[in-house]
Amino acid sequence: MSLVLPFFIVSCGAWNVSYPKEKLNEILADMVKKDTGVDAVVEKFGRTLYLDMQLKDLTSNEADKVNEAVRKMQSAVLAITRVVLSSDSEIKYMAVSAFDDDKQVLFRIVQNIDDVKNYMHMRISRGDYETRNLLEIEGPDTAPASIDGKHDISDGEYVARMIISQVNMSARTNPFLGVLISMLNLRYLAIEEDNLVYLSADISDDKVKDFIVNIISRQAREYSEKYSLNFKNVAIQNSKGERILDIKL
Repeated sequence: MSLVLPFFIVSCGAWNVSYPKEKLNEILADMVKKDTGVDAVVEKFGRTLYLDMQLKDLTSNEADKVNEAVRKMQSAVLAITRVVLSSDSEIKYMAVSAFDDDKQVLFRIVQNIDDVKNYMHMRISRGDYETRNLLEIEGPDTAPASIDGKHDISDGEYVARMIISQVNMSARTNPFLGVLISMLNLRYLAIEEDNLVYLSADISDDKVKDFIVNIISRQAREYSEKYSLNFKNVAIQNSKGERILDIKL
């Protein structure tokens, strides 16, 4: 079930409702509780608004329970979008995270409010809009730190994370590609001036290196152009901090 919502269904009345920034967190938490029955933790860091919710059925073996958990997350995404669009707060990024009770699995969707507005005003197509939603899934090795490490997302970081997200999502269309990407475990690490820094498992095979160069270069160019950023280089390092690959853009 897709988490990309048809935002044209957001009622026109939402544009006429004011959600004061002083009460934004409380209003949003109450709205999510009413819509889903789930307690949500809402926090703001700079221009980034976070909404966290525990959904124990996210990792259930029963499809109906998983679908219900996804539906609740969709409701939270819609709620945060409606509130931010009608608020006087200066929010640029909205991050909704759902995780299981012990924080072993995390599913997150992050949106740029400018993309939402551009889609609603038909300045970008639905297809383009759907490529601008940042989707991330994290396991037990990174999920707890990610949940606790909230911060204000910069424009560069958003694009850098989007690039890796798109690389990881491409694995869904090809099982062989999926195995390779899973083995590499590519992750966003940092931005150093005009350089993107990613973390990966060690890469020794030249064919794998060529594949990584091609797919990351393509995604980096596409998203740098979408968001008018100018990255110069991609550096990939291993868990020891050793530089294993440089990609000139």
